[in-house]
Amino acid sequence: MGHRGPDSTGIWRDDLVCLGHTRLSIIDISEAGRQPMSNEDGTLWITFNGEIYNFEVLRKDLEIRGHRFKSRTDTEVILHLYEERKEKCLDILRGMFAFAIWDKKENKLFAARDRFGIKPFFYFFKGDRFVFSSELRAMLVSGVPKREINTRALKNYFTYGSVEAPETLIKEVFQLLPAHYLIFQGNTLKIERYWKLNLSKARGPAETESEQISDIRGILDEAVRMRLVGDVPVGAFLSGGVDSSVITALMQKHSQRPVKTFSVIFEEKEYDERRFSRKIAKALKTDHTEILLKEKDILGEIPSIFDSMDQPSIDGFNTFIISKAVKKTYLKVALSGLGGDEIFAGYTSFRILPIAAFALKPMRIFPQRLRDKLFKLLRPLARLRCGLKLLFAVLKCTRLEDLYFLKRMVFLPDEVNQLLPEVRDKKTEDRTDADDVKHIDIVNQLSLLELKSYLQNMLLQDTDRMSMANSLEVRVPYLDHFLVEKMFKIPGKAKLGKDFPKRLLVKATKDLLPEEIQKRLKMGFVFPFERWLKGELRYYCEEKFSKDNLKNIAFLDSGKVNKIWVDFLRGSRLYNYSSILCLLSFINWYEKNILT
Repeated sequence: MGHRGPDSTGIWRDDLVCLGHTRLSIIDISEAGRQPMSNEDGTLWITFNGEIYNFEVLRKDLEIRGHRFKSRTDTEVILHLYEERKEKCLDILRGMFAFAIWDKKENKLFAARDRFGIKPFFYFFKGDRFVFSSELRAMLVSGVPKREINTRALKNYFTYGSVEAPETLIKEVFQLLPAHYLIFQGNTLKIERYWKLNLSKARGPAETESEQISDIRGILDEAVRMRLVGDVPVGAFLSGGVDSSVITALMQKHSQRPVKTFSVIFEEKEYDERRFSRKIAKALKTDHTEILLKEKDILGEIPSIFDSMDQPSIDGFNTFIISKAVKKTYLKVALSGLGGDEIFAGYTSFRILPIAAFALKPMRIFPQRLRDKLFKLLRPLARLRCGLKLLFAVLKCTRLEDLYFLKRMVFLPDEVNQLLPEVRDKKTEDRTDADDVKHIDIVNQLSLLELKSYLQNMLLQDTDRMSMANSLEVRVPYLDHFLVEKMFKIPGKAKLGKDFPKRLLVKATKDLLPEEIQKRLKMGFVFPFERWLKGELRYYCEEKFSKDNLKNIAFLDSGKVNKIWVDFLRGSRLYNYSSILCLLSFINWYEKNILT
């Protein structure tokens, strides 16, 4: 895992445990910050990935209580905080983290993951052996878990284009869920949740919009300022959209010199946002770099991108490209606008799905068993995939959650069964993390679904893997838990503007951005894959989809794979580029991690 930490490597072991660490040095880059790190008497040892943004405040309080420090790191603050508060230390950490502490006095391993799953934590537990890591591939190299596919997670992957926690694609290897900690002691594993969103209705007088806007601005300003902490320069991903522009503007406010900003631009005009990113870079006087991406560039990077996927995914290509460009400037840290759409209701689904859910409400009077039979009778009439999806919505979806997960599907259930004819396991259940959301409004329900599903299982995982593949740490101010908690106290209707999306974010930061940036419609940061897959990448795809190549993946139906590919090339409405990337990504991952 040298790509995650190229600056130094450390190993500590005793009779019961071995801890290893590869370091990307950001806070206290001296040898004093080397990991694994111990407390004063060597009774606690930690290996830690991430950043604690309020560590300086916590350190001052610990020093008042008599604790003494040998470094200036946030790592050491966690150790001393654990001495004071044990598991309760997690309640006051503000940051992104995955760490494990070995307590020699109690022969106990304590490990935890941050509230939203920004940093990864994989583990294997069987018999008297417990293994954990920041990447699944490291688990495989250890030789402890067998390289056997988890077929339930496999079906889930082909349904949504990513693997849903706590599952992984490897049997007996799991992910520690966000906002959870574990204790391994005496060959017993205990997992507990330490934080959850407060979704109860606010008491007392309702806030005015001006009060909401003031609070949002204050929390967001503080969140960005705190994420500039470190002994190395910090840059920013700048697409020219509202989310990244606000982050950049607040960074510039707190910086003594021009912020280094980076944008990906394309020759294809329908995907290119350079007009907007240039405008904001000029207005803020940033040190701006544009990365022109052509078909031949992505073709050359495809092997590296797929090799960097710890688990297969249809996302992450853009993060890899921009992270590689940022790393060439010797930056180790960049801020991203990730999470803004989820908490400020920026996606079009926040407007469309509530209308669809209302329209389908009358279907609830019919028993599900009757609707299932009707679905089977009418299915032959829905020859096109879009027709089948509409039929699925009308006859199968009775809740907002059903519509949401249907929208996020890459392949429909019947298609997954055709791709994996020998796999009998049902796909994993769609989760909202067991939160009872019936009492919150429909916009906040959707926001919660985006946070717990798409953001955590795909966007955050891919951002971490692809940035750290290039030894770059990405920080996400919109996922400061104080800001997220604030946004869920605001009624959903207050978040939806009539003329432009993310109205509360725009109103809270209107003094920072040109009006053209404030009110522009959302444009997803995507590559022109539809064109590229039929162009320069076509021969690469055909090699991967050939029957000769697919014979090594016996459970994947080569006939169905090639039918999907042919339909895509013909320009039919049955499949889009996400379908092709889903297949490509899995085939490459399987070849790299299971067959070799």
